[in-house]
Amino acid sequence: MKWPTNNSYFYGDNHDFAMWQQQVIAHAEQFSAQSAQTWLLFDADSYQFSVLFFALLVADKSIVLPQNGQPEQLTQCLNHADEFTGDTRLAPAKVTFSGEIKSKHITDIEINEATVIRFFTSGSSGKPKAIDKTFKQLIQEVDVLQAQFGETLKDTVIVATVSHQHIYGLLFKLLWPLYSGRDVCLKSFEYPEHLLHFIELNGKSADVQDFTLISSPAYYHRLVQDNVLIPVKEKLRSCFSSGGPLQSGAAQLLQEQLTHAPIEVLGSTETGGIAWRQQSLSSIWQAFSPIKIKRDDLQQLIISSPYVDGGQWYKTDDRVELLDSGHFNLLGRADRVVKIEEKRCSLDEITQRINEYQWVDECYILLLENTQQQKRSEIGAVLVLTEQGEIALAEQGKFKFSQALKNHLKAFFEPLVIPRKFRYLSVLPYNTQGKLEKTQLEKLFD
Repeated sequence: MKWPTNNSYFYGDNHDFAMWQQQVIAHAEQFSAQSAQTWLLFDADSYQFSVLFFALLVADKSIVLPQNGQPEQLTQCLNHADEFTGDTRLAPAKVTFSGEIKSKHITDIEINEATVIRFFTSGSSGKPKAIDKTFKQLIQEVDVLQAQFGETLKDTVIVATVSHQHIYGLLFKLLWPLYSGRDVCLKSFEYPEHLLHFIELNGKSADVQDFTLISSPAYYHRLVQDNVLIPVKEKLRSCFSSGGPLQSGAAQLLQEQLTHAPIEVLGSTETGGIAWRQQSLSSIWQAFSPIKIKRDDLQQLIISSPYVDGGQWYKTDDRVELLDSGHFNLLGRADRVVKIEEKRCSLDEITQRINEYQWVDECYILLLENTQQQKRSEIGAVLVLTEQGEIALAEQGKFKFSQALKNHLKAFFEPLVIPRKFRYLSVLPYNTQGKLEKTQLEKLFD
């Protein structure tokens, strides 16, 4: 396919599309001179990543994308590649990004749609699980996003807090803006104050109308506590969220603070985007136009999608209540339904009920499995409290506070499945992709 030539401008890097195109072609010439076919690519700088990513595509090379730049992750993923490119502080590389090189022969960006991009996601065994996508599948999804939300993004600058190494960030932060010709800032805004400064600085320009934010539930849950973006809410036309459902309380607060709740996208690395919702309009999930849905006897969602196995039916780990052929309510994860002494319970339902408690801001519920005989498994709870909750915890002590929380849960659950152990944190640990670091939470109960 021929990549669309457009007028995208890269804020933060101060490059126009023509400069970016020159750099892509120049780096593609370097990759073409190498015999290695499959390249592991990691670069935390999103602009540099974009040049290397497209250069590999133009050179008709296969790409492997690790979840992060941790040494063990890179070592495991290097088993799937011939060479590494990207941040040379992490591994030696024969081809690296250079802002100085530009091609003398400016040609169109031609990409083989059959090129394979290998992603990694956390597998059930604890080891990264490889997921292969063709470039065509990624662009098919971009086409669907453009058809559904293109008007919402019109004349906005795309800003993001998520990593491009994950499929959500790659699609929303990089491929979609550059495919549709939108201006973009590829710098990552880790803190809302940085984003506020960027919007205040660039929002005054006659060339900039509004902004679209690409972020995660973890970011939004923190943002509502002290929303520094309220002064620029008129410039923030739309927000997107993915990586997990946004709590209804957070969505309501964001609507009050910014006049609209984020557009949430349900999906995974395996499935791509499945459905979307905007809680300021409805809590019901609406499947994207090419996605067909049904469920099995255990309420698990089954989809037919052009992004997965050529449209073959694929069973997800989500439990749903189907409302019609295109709409559903999300009931939680199938792998979050556990048994305590043969009593089935949903960890997601316990999470929901605890989040309803007046002093709880956020929580994560986990099964504490006990392999010793005559000792049953238990449920543990990790909580982040509101400011008032922190005061109550200090005044009452952990024992009395936890007992009050258990009394709240007794209205909904049998004693057997009420959490027996509680841990209190100031924030839940999320990684750069907005994913919860569950291993860290499990260690709290060792």
